[in-house]
Amino acid sequence: MRKTAYLDNNIFVDIEQNSLSINNLLENIDQNLTDFFYSASHLQEANEMTAETKNELNDRLVKRFQTISSVTKNNYLFQELPSNKVHKLKEKPSVVYNTINDVPFARNMIKGMMSTVNEEQKAEFRKQLNIDPIRINNYSPKEVIKQINSKSDLMGGFSLVGMIEKAVELHPQGKEMGLHNRFAGIFEMLDMVGYWKDKFNEKSNYARLWDSSHSHFSSYCDYFICNDKRTRNKAKVVFEIYGIETKVLDSSGKE
Repeated sequence: MRKTAYLDNNIFVDIEQNSLSINNLLENIDQNLTDFFYSASHLQEANEMTAETKNELNDRLVKRFQTISSVTKNNYLFQELPSNKVHKLKEKPSVVYNTINDVPFARNMIKGMMSTVNEEQKAEFRKQLNIDPIRINNYSPKEVIKQINSKSDLMGGFSLVGMIEKAVELHPQGKEMGLHNRFAGIFEMLDMVGYWKDKFNEKSNYARLWDSSHSHFSSYCDYFICNDKRTRNKAKVVFEIYGIETKVLDSSGKE
């Protein structure tokens, strides 16, 4: 039976650096894997690459495009807007990258959106909920959801999903928001309560947006292969909430 996989950005980096191969993934995960997919989120992350010179940066980008293209055979998951429907297409990564950069203001706008709650506010939120991060990190996805929902009296009477839905309802563009927005909201909430919390730096909020986006796109495949344990665990919780059966594994085949 043919199986599909969506690779997190860190997997493409490892393949590019020759520390991992497609054969490794087939051996470790599933010999029936035939199709690998990428999304615009991989190219958004490529936008964050830096180099000392423009030529060096261009070389790095070209290499990334080649890596993605070689691995996926240009299998591209495209999200149509405003319908939010996801389509499986054939498209070169370089073309997707150029399309993204046709709207240069969008990246800075997204960064601004992800930085509205500072670390002090998040710490105070965790203190009020009184959830032990070490304990909750060892819970199953179902237990994580149950634990957070048990604190609904401290969250305005809302469950985890209820809070996200209320935020969507109140947002000016709420009617246009799809599952990917809900993934992003839940990832943010999980991080706020301390569940497999990301190490804070100036890029962590922005990076978490792409983590949630990769998780969302992976839900259209049989496997989500990711070497970031924080992302894997958050993805499992979201998949549990929405009944998504995508298997979440690292490149060695471990959960």
